[in-house]
Amino acid sequence: MKENIHELRIVITPFCNYRCFFCHGEGLTREYTPLLLSSEDYEFVAKCCKQLWGWNTVTITGGEPLISPLYRETCELIAKLGVKITTVTNGSLISSPKKILKDNAQVNFSLHSLNPETYHKITGTSYPLNQVLDTIISTRAQLPDLEIHLNITVIKGWNDTPEEMLDIIRFANRVEAKVKFVDLVSENDNLVVPVENIQNTLEGLGYRVVDENTWQIFMENKFNQVIVTRCGFGKRYLSKEKRSLFLNPDGIISSETGEDISVSLLQEIHNRDMEGLAQKVEWYFPPAKRILPVEQV
Repeated sequence: MKENIHELRIVITPFCNYRCFFCHGEGLTREYTPLLLSSEDYEFVAKCCKQLWGWNTVTITGGEPLISPLYRETCELIAKLGVKITTVTNGSLISSPKKILKDNAQVNFSLHSLNPETYHKITGTSYPLNQVLDTIISTRAQLPDLEIHLNITVIKGWNDTPEEMLDIIRFANRVEAKVKFVDLVSENDNLVVPVENIQNTLEGLGYRVVDENTWQIFMENKFNQVIVTRCGFGKRYLSKEKRSLFLNPDGIISSETGEDISVSLLQEIHNRDMEGLAQKVEWYFPPAKRILPVEQV
């Protein structure tokens, strides 16, 4: 069984140019979130995570992270730490993949359907699907070593048929990407496709489970691998176990467990108080196990 990996997820902005009806905003439910952190602040937290707890990956998300004017500089600073960056994006704002994504080890494109009508209904935008597909193709051509994932939130009656899943998989094969099927978080059970059903559909397409952890199921056929992911914000999976530490743009940290405890790191970040930050994080997020004391960092 694969080990559960814990990481820092930077919610660099709450804003998005898409309006996906199911978006949970990485748990950022406050209507107004002040943007109080700089690129150097994010660099400091990433440094703490790597040197104190051995976390070598950071995911940058939002909202749509490329909306943030801090995105490029934040990526450059974090990459210089030797930390691998993953960006989660809808792909609509990537004018030059080689220039914009050069500091990333992985990019997750949200691509919920290859049917233009379905895509526009899900995303609430008129942005052309073909341009998103062209961007993904260009990203592969310009950055051949970049790991690309295509994230599909599976919605009953919208994109859950074997044919639609197979279309996404075939496109992923063309651009040497992995497909990640994510279950929907919704109060409307009529739209939810349980993880078990997603897995059954993929088994019908010839895929078999080769590994799994608490949050993901890895499936393969003789040609490629797909991933089935349980959305951490789904009530079906909320538990005491925490997967990721989220740093919001106002300096407040959160996790997927739905806790309403508000813990701010703003003072510690602005004062570069590594020990104070470490104590708060380790209290709030028990998976943070120190590998080095602050004085040795």
